[in-house]
Amino acid sequence: MRLGHRLDAACKRIGKVLHLDALTGSSTTTEADPEWVIIYRTAQGFCCVYRGVAIDFSEMLDVQIWAEEMDVQTYFIGL
Repeated sequence: MRLGHRLDAACKRIGKVLHLDALTGSSTTTEADPEWVIIYRTAQGFCCVYRGVAIDFSEMLDVQIWAEEMDVQTYFIGL
């Protein structure tokens, strides 16, 4: 029992010296993967289905502004 206690204490001391708690904290703050939306080219402009709702756009600029506001990555099909 005494050896196990000493081993735990040694692990904690080594972890403090090497700053392992700071390394594990920084690795958990990774950015989430971006959400992707498929944009289709239509005869009248562009459209997509975002969270079950169909959205129509008349120009490419509208698509780009919308994607920036919603913080999504776009993938274009049919250009």
